[in-house]
Amino acid sequence: MGNTNSTLKSKILTCSCKKRTTNPNEPQQPEILNLEEGNLRKPKTTYHLSNHCDEDIDRQYFNHFFRRHVFQNSFSAPIEKKLIEGECKILDVGCGPGTWLIDLANKYEDSNFFGIDIKSVYPSEAIPENLEFVEADIFNGLPFPDGEFDFVHQEVMGLIIKAIQWDFVISELIRYIK
Repeated sequence: MGNTNSTLKSKILTCSCKKRTTNPNEPQQPEILNLEEGNLRKPKTTYHLSNHCDEDIDRQYFNHFFRRHVFQNSFSAPIEKKLIEGECKILDVGCGPGTWLIDLANKYEDSNFFGIDIKSVYPSEAIPENLEFVEADIFNGLPFPDGEFDFVHQEVMGLIIKAIQWDFVISELIRYIK
């Protein structure tokens, strides 16, 4: 994967879904993930990970359950006792389709879960009552007060956040923890 000319790398990094356009005459181009720059090479957008087709959402769904199976849990932080006791508040930043949150919200019904993403690709129906999705961008501030959450989860944004942005992002994530 380190070789820039790797054919496997180019196959893996080329999304099979085409970019959606409003102009039907405009040619469709694949989105390409650029690991060196930390985002997709896609002009005029702030949403960097592809979540707009069923294949991408299925991939994220599979990845969640694969990791849960391999690690025998959905998290490594020592929060399970608090989740079981209830009234624990969890925030997932960059939640995508919300698979991680839905899985935990179904398991820990007495705790509350919140997912934010810059684009609403999460489901609008059949979500647990203890789960709320919010369309928001961490770089524009989140609609929560400081110290609101017991646990803040962030998983795939490492692929899109540039090195110079991490100090800001980490300070924002810390700000929301009790």
